[in-house]
Amino acid sequence: MRRIRFSPALSISVVALFFALGGTSFALTTKSAPQPRCATGAVRAMAEINPSFDLSSLTTNLQAWPAAFNYAWSCTGGKVYIRKNDNGIDVLFVGNPASEAVVSGTDGGWPFAGSVTHESGGWFHVTMGGSNADALGPWQIQNFAPFVIVAF
Repeated sequence: MRRIRFSPALSISVVALFFALGGTSFALTTKSAPQPRCATGAVRAMAEINPSFDLSSLTTNLQAWPAAFNYAWSCTGGKVYIRKNDNGIDVLFVGNPASEAVVSGTDGGWPFAGSVTHESGGWFHVTMGGSNADALGPWQIQNFAPFVIVAF
């Protein structure tokens, strides 16, 4: 029968394995308090425009358009309203205290970018832009380009 020699490397690896498994079991048995809904600094709302939805068909009144979104969520559980205006799209997370947001284009074929501002009425105004013809074309406003907005 062959004897196992305990080298310093084997001893260190066994100790490391012991601590790694111990940390995992500690993490699995320790409960942490969930973050309060709508807490400062947390993601408070998110909406992803459905790329197959024609944003130009929106009205100029803020209203719920479930078909316009692939995904829409608000930490308050309120509805998400959307409308078009002369120079972009407005998104309102009803009853949500978020005052900051970021936006990103979702059309994989074109390099769209966007800007978002929080308006005094509580909604976020999104203006998208990008190349109209090809990736090297001039930058232009693209009011009806799909996007994702994340509010915090």
